[in-house]
Amino acid sequence: MQMTGWAQFAASDATATLAGAGSAVDVARNAFIYRQAERADQIFFIETGLVKIDGASPEGRHAVIALLGAGAFFGESCLAGHTVRKTNASALLDSRLLAIRKSTMMRLLRSNLHVARYFTAYVLRRLARAEEDLMDLRVNSMERRLARALLVLASMDEESHGPSVLTAINQQTLAEIVGSTRPRINELMSKFRRLGYISASGPLRVHSSLVDVLLRGKA
Repeated sequence: MQMTGWAQFAASDATATLAGAGSAVDVARNAFIYRQAERADQIFFIETGLVKIDGASPEGRHAVIALLGAGAFFGESCLAGHTVRKTNASALLDSRLLAIRKSTMMRLLRSNLHVARYFTAYVLRRLARAEEDLMDLRVNSMERRLARALLVLASMDEESHGPSVLTAINQQTLAEIVGSTRPRINELMSKFRRLGYISASGPLRVHSSLVDVLLRGKA
């Protein structure tokens, strides 16, 4: 969503303050930023790129919890007192991050109104999105879940000025996002192509007609 007036100024001021408070980190595509059980003493802010947050159960089952683009924070659970990472974070595209120490971020949240409002607004959006994702997993069909995931990724592409988000996502990642298997995702992607909802050849492109799957519940 495009910001105007005071909101745009406040966001610019917040990101400038964060840049001065953190250390720039360049992460190559497919590299880990942190892993589960590692010490949690920093929060990260994405300047450019795409970051995957995922986790694994003791039985080895994997799930993608979030895909985050420019303007997103992650690793923020350390601010709530968590001392070790509960998830993995890795770059799906070459990414530039700001690494901000926990103590520094806590000080900014107490002393800088623009940073506090910017971070609070982000956390609220993330919470709302998490509730939508949980509802999606609980009540929607596999086709609707995949359609929603593809539409969200396509919207990230529209807002990004960097490499395509869609080209960085493989079918295994899609399976982990929607709670399915790679063969089932391959089957549904082939169906979506036949119906003209996504591109039939070349780089993956999502067409607006895919919204029909969300409305009807089935392709």
